[in-house]
Amino acid sequence: MRRSVILSIGVCCVFGVSGIGSGQQLSGRDIALKVHDSNKSAAGIVLKGQMVLKNLKSGSSESRSVVALSVRNGGLSKSLFRFTDSSYSGTTFLTLERSGSDNLQYLYLRSVGSPRQIEGSNREDSFVDTDLSNEDLGGSRVDDYNYKRLPDQNIGGKECYVLERYPKSTSSNYSKHIVIIDRATMLPLSVKSYGRSGRVVKTMRSGQFQKVGGAIYVPMYMKVVDIEKKHETLLRVKNAVEKQINRGYFNRNRLNMRWAEQ
Repeated sequence: MRRSVILSIGVCCVFGVSGIGSGQQLSGRDIALKVHDSNKSAAGIVLKGQMVLKNLKSGSSESRSVVALSVRNGGLSKSLFRFTDSSYSGTTFLTLERSGSDNLQYLYLRSVGSPRQIEGSNREDSFVDTDLSNEDLGGSRVDDYNYKRLPDQNIGGKECYVLERYPKSTSSNYSKHIVIIDRATMLPLSVKSYGRSGRVVKTMRSGQFQKVGGAIYVPMYMKVVDIEKKHETLLRVKNAVEKQINRGYFNRNRLNMRWAEQ
């Protein structure tokens, strides 16, 4: 399942997609599909916020302003993520979901001047010095994993699904992920990623879910910690709206254009 930021920003409607069954009958894969199909908009979602990257050893940090756009058309999602200040200003990441095939991803750097396609083998690489991976920004598909449903939990008063998911790729850096999903919003509250050693190597927590538009929920807070690198990425969404977005933005050959939403 992808979290795109935040959503996916991220990446990502209504809880309870028809035709899948009741909560007790759902398999792990069924729940993953519900997460994938929830919190999407045919008009578009615009997120604006601040990303803070912190070195947990030295205490040094840096801040970057971000804008994320997403839209769903014909059951497939498109998303854009851009830094709008700092030395990374203009850096833009495009994800195009495809049916029955790997998702396409492109990275545009102003210093390079042309987009570079992200290969499947680089899906787990870090995105521009953050603790988010290309996969976190939409690079994976539901069918890239096997799933096991664990007993539901109540966390902080929230009824939650709990999934264990295993990468099908033998070249993955991870052996499994434990994902806790808020049943009311179908958004992940937390993810623990286990390395091949069996130890937790990365964690993600999100919260402060806000309703946008009719039935779309967005996490206004997300923190990813790379335990091995002792580094964290904190994203706070300051503004989230559902609105019509220019579809021309989602074009690999137009990643250098300015958006009205900036």
